[in-house]
Amino acid sequence: MAKFLVALDGSNSFNKNLFQLSSDLLGNMEDHLFVGMLVKDVSYINTVSNYIETAGAVDVMPARGFLDDEDDVITEVISQFEKTARDTSVRYEIYNDFRLTGHEVVKQSTYADLLILSYRVFLNYQTGKPDTSILYQILKGSKCPVLILPEGTNKIDNLIFTYDNKESSVFAIRAFSALFSGNIKDRIVSILSVMPNVDEEIKNEKLLLNLVKQHYNNVGIQLLEGDNISKEISNFANSVQNPLVVMGAYGRSHISNLLIPSVAQYILKESNLPLFIAHR
Repeated sequence: MAKFLVALDGSNSFNKNLFQLSSDLLGNMEDHLFVGMLVKDVSYINTVSNYIETAGAVDVMPARGFLDDEDDVITEVISQFEKTARDTSVRYEIYNDFRLTGHEVVKQSTYADLLILSYRVFLNYQTGKPDTSILYQILKGSKCPVLILPEGTNKIDNLIFTYDNKESSVFAIRAFSALFSGNIKDRIVSILSVMPNVDEEIKNEKLLLNLVKQHYNNVGIQLLEGDNISKEISNFANSVQNPLVVMGAYGRSHISNLLIPSVAQYILKESNLPLFIAHR
């Protein structure tokens, strides 16, 4: 049984997509626990009018007049999550602190198997772009793997395991497979390496293939030539149907991140791909 933390998005579509995707990846949903959490820093809480105009009806609502606008939004978000969870017959809980900061989410991740986020949760409604300061804080600090989902993601047909000849890549592959491989062993798996020269060798290729083939039945290696690793990964992912990109080594040092932008950072900013990130 796994414990999944869910940073609540505030939309019916996210809840439905989340549980549909979870069913697709996990199969038996009853063995797992989904814990809904609201993050204080999330920008949608500060855009109450935007939310209330689009919020769907829910079956449990406290009487108006006793709540301020933010409490009203929180109640609707939680009620939507609960309703969708019940409709999907999954085990769920609501974390009892309704105003978690990014730092507190990181703390909670120590005691979870996976943290699930939506691209939309961290959008800045004034610019329409991700609020990367909060997102990167959580990504760098998270003690468990993180799954980031674009809107509309409810099925995965292609798994893309990025490999950069480092142990951290293998760590991410193992982390993903430990959670999900039991139900998706027949999905198409591409071990993707991007190198400046295609004549370069993939280190420990046979060992890596042997590991992945213990979990999946349809595995191949894709070696791409290029200097822009992020762009090559994005282009490859966008060329296949319903992909999910798995990568490790997000947790570089602060100095390293200033000098060398992370591959994951580029994908989050420039692409709209489901992304599973795990680092030690």
